[in-house]
Amino acid sequence: MMKQTDTANEERKGTVIYYSLMYREWSEEKQREVRSLAHESVSGDELFLRKLVDATYLNGRLWGHTSHENEDNQAHSIYVAPFKEQVSEPYASAITAVLSGERSIPSILKPAYWLWNGHGFHPMERDEASVFTLELARRLLDHYTVLDGRTYQYLYSVLDTGRNIVHFFLEEVDL
Repeated sequence: MMKQTDTANEERKGTVIYYSLMYREWSEEKQREVRSLAHESVSGDELFLRKLVDATYLNGRLWGHTSHENEDNQAHSIYVAPFKEQVSEPYASAITAVLSGERSIPSILKPAYWLWNGHGFHPMERDEASVFTLELARRLLDHYTVLDGRTYQYLYSVLDTGRNIVHFFLEEVDL
């Protein structure tokens, strides 16, 4: 078995280490886990990204993240609750509407940008080449981004596991 200190060294050499990740539904009312939703094996970069997004679209349903943890840095858990319990209106309904649409499934994770117009989110056409998972994770660390000379605030982010898309929900701001 590989020691934890060896894991970081192996990742730097190009070997991909996979981690166990469990999505668990959390009940704030009961103050406990209600059930397990999914168990996956993901790379370190993808684990980082999955813990950074605000929500995950999983098994046809949108889940807002409440917290995450690890056990001995090997078994990882993301605790989630129904999305509408986590996000206020009007954003909750608008984000849910975006994710319910049919779209193609890219073979690697791809970003999708959505711009708030005061009533709903509309797609921002961004022609981007393939983006590495870690690059998408870095974007999740920012509060603002400048695209084509305009400044936008990140409102929310959702990982759609079924379609391999990281959705960035933005609003234009005047700073």
